[in-house]
Amino acid sequence: MLSRLSTRLRTSVAAGLAALVLLGAGAWWLRGHLYDAQLAAAEEDAKSQSREISNGYKYGRQVVDTWQLPYVVLGSDGHVLIMGGTLTTQHMTGPLPTAVPRLAPDNWQSVQRISIGPAGEAAANRYSGRTFTAMGSWSPLLRKEDDQTKPLVGPFTVYVLATPFAAEASLRSIDPVLRAGVPAAALLVALVAWAATSRALRPVDAIRAELAEIGEHRLDRRVPVPSSGDEITRMARTTNATLDRLERSAVQQQRFVADASHELRSPIAALRTNLEVSLAHPERTDWPAATYEALTSVERLQQLTEDLLFLARGAHPATAGQFTAVDLSAVLRELADQYRPVLGARLALRVDAPEPVPVLGSRIRLHRLVRNLLDNAQRHATAEVVLSTRRTAHGAVLEVRDDGPGVPAEDRERIFEPFTRLDEARSRDAGGSGLGLAIAADIATRHGGTLRVAHAPRGARFVLELPSA
Repeated sequence: MLSRLSTRLRTSVAAGLAALVLLGAGAWWLRGHLYDAQLAAAEEDAKSQSREISNGYKYGRQVVDTWQLPYVVLGSDGHVLIMGGTLTTQHMTGPLPTAVPRLAPDNWQSVQRISIGPAGEAAANRYSGRTFTAMGSWSPLLRKEDDQTKPLVGPFTVYVLATPFAAEASLRSIDPVLRAGVPAAALLVALVAWAATSRALRPVDAIRAELAEIGEHRLDRRVPVPSSGDEITRMARTTNATLDRLERSAVQQQRFVADASHELRSPIAALRTNLEVSLAHPERTDWPAATYEALTSVERLQQLTEDLLFLARGAHPATAGQFTAVDLSAVLRELADQYRPVLGARLALRVDAPEPVPVLGSRIRLHRLVRNLLDNAQRHATAEVVLSTRRTAHGAVLEVRDDGPGVPAEDRERIFEPFTRLDEARSRDAGGSGLGLAIAADIATRHGGTLRVAHAPRGARFVLELPSA
């Protein structure tokens, strides 16, 4: 039920209930402590009065019935001799209190429960029909004879009632205050919790309202950041950082879609133009050449589609397959054997991989990474491409170098963005799809490594760094 209420209401109710329980427990303890303290004081007064009365009997003084507390005197046979104080019109019920035993020490004391029976309307008082704790002491009645003190009669047992009337009066005074004060204090705590929670959640309401206004086409807006420096401030900053990433992702996605559409339109337009011209003038068409041009456009279109699909699937880790130990030196040698027949005498392809360099990764994707780097190098190299790999203290390093025009320093990060071509490689026929280096950088990142363009005296130098297996 509470889960359907607002946060501030749940917090206020919880704070009020907790305060009510704690204050109620405190009030109950206070009542008990006050009652016990008053009753203990009454018992001490009863002990003192009991000793005074017994001492009066002991030294033969006449006991005047002026005591504040009621008392009972038992004879040696245990029967009631006197019911003093306000008990003169009352009678006891139940078992009589214990009389002093024979040979009892002088400091003998006893604590008994004495029940006062009900009385008629004329004789009834506040003692009637109640049971009290009685504090007992004793003394024989003595006389002096020949300078010696000898017992005359006795012994007598004196019990004085420790009445709880003062404690009960204190409770009657404090109970109305507690009954009104405890709920009022709990309500005050709930109101303070409501006010504090409302103030604390005010920035959250502002953040929620702003987030509700942010849509697909308004990702440039940000939520307000409170100046309190607490958890809500950190939440607002994290939300704005998330919105920053979403905006960058949306911009990159829009640019990617636009670039992909532009790249796909070129081979499709070339293919359509070629087919339309061939169909318009079939008698003058060189059909083998036209078919070859159409096949070239289809191959370019297929390669571009495969690259786009690879980038799209790369966001899902499950598509990478199980990582295993891969020898980078073996990868370089395999690819060199595949490319040498294609390069022929135009380019020299040299491999510098004297020892195994194991890394942990996907063999298929690492082949794709090196192949993309090799395609880029042979496209721009003048006479030579060098592949090398080596171990380092922190992992493995693979380099692909060519002796071409190189990459300007200002373009060494931009070159890894999708569909990026440098000015000297703008031609789509010679410059590829513009996705090869982006795919290579993505594969490196998903293997926990980095791909960068390093400084080289001549040409371009691509450096791949991966953690060792």
